[in-house]
Amino acid sequence: MLLFPKENINDKNYLKICPSGELLDRKGRLVKFDDSDYIYEVAIFKVDGKLYCVNNHCPHQNAPEICNGIVKGTFVTCPLHGWTYNLVDGSNAQPNRGLKRLSNFDIIEHNGWIYIEIPNIPIPKWRR
Repeated sequence: MLLFPKENINDKNYLKICPSGELLDRKGRLVKFDDSDYIYEVAIFKVDGKLYCVNNHCPHQNAPEICNGIVKGTFVTCPLHGWTYNLVDGSNAQPNRGLKRLSNFDIIEHNGWIYIEIPNIPIPKWRR
């Protein structure tokens, strides 16, 4: 598991993920966090120069595939079953399919690097 260096930027704690140039427009990138008890995955995207970070697990069937999703505008579609989510706020773009949404995380570009605010990793109900 990769360990990411921590940095304080504008009074917030971030993890230094990768050089900005490594992100391709409209292509997701998987990032895994390991708290030694539970592995949590996020997907990061760059769309027309804007950055987004969301939970990598599609709420439909908990498949870790959002990073491989198809991006159109600010929406990402899970490649397994076609559920679509807004990258801006994580909302389900097809509410007739349910109200489940993706979690969002603060992501910035600073000095040529991509940073994610240290996420509060939720512990699944089955691990409590």
